[in-house]
Amino acid sequence: MAYEKMLGMESHNRETGGTDTINGCELPYEYWDIGMVRNAKAENRKRLKVYLKPTPHVILDQNVPLRGWYKNKYEPPRVRPRPCFTEALLTQPYGGSCPVRCHFCYINNGIRGYRGQGVSTVDPNYPDKIKKQLSKMKFGWNAYISSFTEPFQKLESVYHNTERVSEVITNSGLPLFYLTRQIPPEWSLKYLLKSKYSYQQFSIITSNRKDYQKLSPGAAKLDDILAYIHDVLRPKEIYVSIQINPILAGITSKNDILQLLEELSAAGAHHVIFKFVEIVSPSAQPLLDKMVRLFGPERAGKFIRNFSEVTGGLRTIKQDIRVEWLNTFKEKTQELGLTMALCYEYDHKTNKSRGREYCTADQCHGFSIPIHVRNSKGIFEPREVCPPSGCLYCAEATSGAGKPPCGSSFLQRATALKPADYNKEINLP
Repeated sequence: MAYEKMLGMESHNRETGGTDTINGCELPYEYWDIGMVRNAKAENRKRLKVYLKPTPHVILDQNVPLRGWYKNKYEPPRVRPRPCFTEALLTQPYGGSCPVRCHFCYINNGIRGYRGQGVSTVDPNYPDKIKKQLSKMKFGWNAYISSFTEPFQKLESVYHNTERVSEVITNSGLPLFYLTRQIPPEWSLKYLLKSKYSYQQFSIITSNRKDYQKLSPGAAKLDDILAYIHDVLRPKEIYVSIQINPILAGITSKNDILQLLEELSAAGAHHVIFKFVEIVSPSAQPLLDKMVRLFGPERAGKFIRNFSEVTGGLRTIKQDIRVEWLNTFKEKTQELGLTMALCYEYDHKTNKSRGREYCTADQCHGFSIPIHVRNSKGIFEPREVCPPSGCLYCAEATSGAGKPPCGSSFLQRATALKPADYNKEINLP
């Protein structure tokens, strides 16, 4: 009943099931009524077999191919353009609800559907599908594992999707990076060390230990993450990038983050990405309600007052606060020897990305990742012909004259790459 109460579920939506053996694991299951889309009405829900351990999940045959970012460099007026310097192949070893259950998470926002009912989704054939897609691709970059849900969640102990995808990716010759709020398993080091362009990324939002655990109840302890960076990653010279995402200004203080920067530098991190909280306006109220429940009306009230500006159709922190804090963070990171960048930070008036203004690294995720092209042996190999700005600012970096260094005017347009785009031949000089 505690789980039902947490998710706002009703017991009559569940039916007793049994137990299945999957990959040698005994998994009990029940039948639940689940909406396929968010806010589905009761009559539009479907009864599905939900495995209760290690966390509630359903097995689905899903087609989630590798693709690039969702924004183009050139978008229509009033549509925020792509801000990302770093190219990436987005992966999704697990979908649905993220079991880390951060209270600010846009993935889990809502009350129905897989995410709202706390149900993760698994496609056991996902690694094989990625392998098939990779066999047709002519070029690529780092595989981002994962931009959607926690890659090292408890389901990994049963299905091993993240490990299997890592093997497929690195065997093809492509690098990867993991984004996690957990302590990575030992096997992840093997895949990180296969390419000098692979790296580890953590998402951390504050140095305040009590707030950290309250906001991200399923995350590893901050001290354990810092120790892992210092004791495991630094001796192996693995590049470490940190996302301070999202910054809940008013719940989290500027001093909290300055303290975090000092601790990250001491641990051996290299790069920090700053991202203030933003959310589509209709979904803002559930977030605000959670902050009041977690921190009380006085402290949450400060956050609510700060979180009152709308930029590009999304509600975010007031720009004067963002600018003041970012200026301080830029000065602090330079003092500590860290590089920095922003993630989806836009000017309130012009709707233009502020990424180049604050980026002190080669690219927004840190060091420069070159395009990888399939060679005569069928393996992807790096071709270091691109400017550090990547495709996004290639024209500016090369004075806008003639063809870009890679020779591809298509890539120079920095469009949101679809799966079929990666099958195009790229003839590099």
